[in-house]
Amino acid sequence: MEKDAAYVLRETTGTSSLDVTVRDAVDVLTRHLIPHLIAGGLAVQQYGYYRVTLDADIIVPDVLDAVELLTADLSGPFERCPGREDAVRDTRNDVRIDLLPAGRAYRRSCRVPFPLPTTVTDIPQYVPLCKLISLKLDSWFSSPNRRHKDKTDVIELIKALHLPRDLQVDEPVRRLYTETWDALEAEE
Repeated sequence: MEKDAAYVLRETTGTSSLDVTVRDAVDVLTRHLIPHLIAGGLAVQQYGYYRVTLDADIIVPDVLDAVELLTADLSGPFERCPGREDAVRDTRNDVRIDLLPAGRAYRRSCRVPFPLPTTVTDIPQYVPLCKLISLKLDSWFSSPNRRHKDKTDVIELIKALHLPRDLQVDEPVRRLYTETWDALEAEE
């Protein structure tokens, strides 16, 4: 497969493969005037808790439209993930991008919807911190055994950023946040 010159240039600059994948996906979305927000582990890193993440989570207004646009360019790096209608993978490095539905919750048991992205830009945009913490707590609460890293992300962000007890998280998870904050304070 012949690669676009921009893709080849980015591969040789020393940037991490995950960063290259996200930037290339954001470039495609921008060319098609689709706003985006980065969530998940990359957003956690952006706010100051550095931990390993192997995929990217990007919130878009229309998941199926974004998948179609990302995979439409046959000379580009993205292809559909087998068995998934909401994910693509970068063929250069096998990094997966999960596309998340703006305005909807992650699953039926979740109560905090993903925010609506409004900015079209080729610079990666991140979910606001309060919303990220709300999404992480909601995801953990809906599936505590499978999503335990989400609670750890919240704990580490509280510690790293010295977040206040009255942080304006979404109402459905406010009690979880204050309980977590109080437990950390009690351990000091």
